[in-house]
Amino acid sequence: MMNRVLDNRGIALPMAIFALVIVGALVAGSFFVGMQEQQVGRNTVKLQQAFASAEYGAQLTVANWSTDVYNALAVGGTTTIGGSLSGQQGWYRGQVTRLNQQLFLVRSEGFSTDSATRQQVGMLVRLRPIEINIKSALETQGSTKIGGSSQIDGHDTEPSGWSGCPSLEPPLPGIRINDASEISTSGCSDLSCVDGDPKVEEDTTITDSTLTTFGDADFDDLKALAGIVITGGNYKIQPVTSGGTCSKVVTNWGSPLDPDGPCGNYFAVVWVEGDITINGVQGQGILVVNGNLRVQGGFEFYGPVIVRKSLSTTGTGGHFNGGVVAANVDLEQNTVLGDAVVNFSNCALIRALSASASGALLRDRSWVNLN
Repeated sequence: MMNRVLDNRGIALPMAIFALVIVGALVAGSFFVGMQEQQVGRNTVKLQQAFASAEYGAQLTVANWSTDVYNALAVGGTTTIGGSLSGQQGWYRGQVTRLNQQLFLVRSEGFSTDSATRQQVGMLVRLRPIEINIKSALETQGSTKIGGSSQIDGHDTEPSGWSGCPSLEPPLPGIRINDASEISTSGCSDLSCVDGDPKVEEDTTITDSTLTTFGDADFDDLKALAGIVITGGNYKIQPVTSGGTCSKVVTNWGSPLDPDGPCGNYFAVVWVEGDITINGVQGQGILVVNGNLRVQGGFEFYGPVIVRKSLSTTGTGGHFNGGVVAANVDLEQNTVLGDAVVNFSNCALIRALSASASGALLRDRSWVNLN
């Protein structure tokens, strides 16, 4: 039996080397996996930085919607956007493209801090205009005197020289009033100075409230939307340019008579605090008067006109293209005399309301990842 004793000398070293190889392989594998996990983590951080930058750029553009820039784009027109996140956590660039009169595509391309990773998102934005519902060329209540060479017409009229207007709408009433017996005439027998379908519509539901409420906004809420706020007084309104560009001073309300000029795309939202008298020349946008509106001398305005108190035109009168709502809350006398013209114009209304509209995301499927 003693002759069968095995000789185990020399096996310790190979076993030790084998163990070291195994341990080294495990360490190398763990190190490789750790490096991969770290790289994946870094890439994930960069990806999130890029995505956050892209989404931030799109959301910021919608939240700070620039009516002067975006609403003035022609259909198919594009303008660029760009910026960075606070703390240098990434940056973005992109475009705003007008798809049609009401719809825009905001495309935002976001990058990580080191610009190594890119993500892109798109948002569909629809204009959300003020809900001013014009139901006739002139809508009012109380005593209203019309005559002279004036004309109040509910037929849809396209402004002269304007292009891209929609198809004409069916005619509206010339005058919409709560009590037709309150209308008196001077040189306007049988309402010859009024046209529409019908010439006069009597609506007994008209009150102060119905004439000073616009969707979910009341009269005073319109002040917050105004780009121009002036006190009452005497004014001459006309385009002002400097170096070939439109100067947006308080007496410049655009140039509807020169739609291709520097101020042709400028539609002002004007709030007048108190009574105002206008002696020429032209303007466009939304005019809101927290008082009485008097027009003397030639003046042409394109867009909705909202007056808390009464409307008065004399002499060569005023030309209103769009629609006039004179709430006449004090039930004074409205007078439309002289050469005044009050026309319903759907094109003027759409342009004025769209130009001042803020941007809002579509309710369904407004956002998409473009990568």
